Amino acid sequence: MRPLLTHDPSCFIADAMLGRLARWLRILGYDTAYEKVITDESLIERTIQENRWLLTRDRRLTECKVIRSRCTLIAHDDLEGQLRQLHQDLKVDLGMNHRRSYRCADCNVVLLSIPYDEAAPLVPPVVARQHQEFLQCAHCRRVFWQGSHWEDLNARLAAAKQQGTGQATLR
Repeated sequence: MRPLLTHDPSCFIADAMLGRLARWLRILGYDTAYEKVITDESLIERTIQENRWLLTRDRRLTECKVIRSRCTLIAHDDLEGQLRQLHQDLKVDLGMNHRRSYRCADCNVVLLSIPYDEAAPLVPPVVARQHQEFLQCAHCRRVFWQGSHWEDLNARLAAAKQQGTGQATLR
């Protein structure tokens, strides 16, 4: 069942059962709040106060009147199915879109471009020789680049868009 959208679902909050999905949404550039331990009351409060779209595996939460029109019950246990559901139901773009800012998968903070000279000492020498563009999380200070995993990531996202194939497994 597709929810009635009352606002643009591009700012999410994921319940404690959806940590992997939250990380992938962040990688895709979506502002996705997530806490491993949070009460249902706090989750509902944050959904409303921060104007987020709730992603949950808890059917009881979706029946709460105050958030009924701003939540999605995630039907799948597997990440591929979860991403496919968001793509189908909420029209979530599963492509690596440069118009969306990339986010730290751990911190949910927008990654900032940093000069090569600043990044080179922070990454392995082989990475510094092979890449010129780097991003950094202002919170945890991790440095990111489009490494060999980039093509694999895109292939996994493309597989998630396909309906019912079940061939790709996302980690």
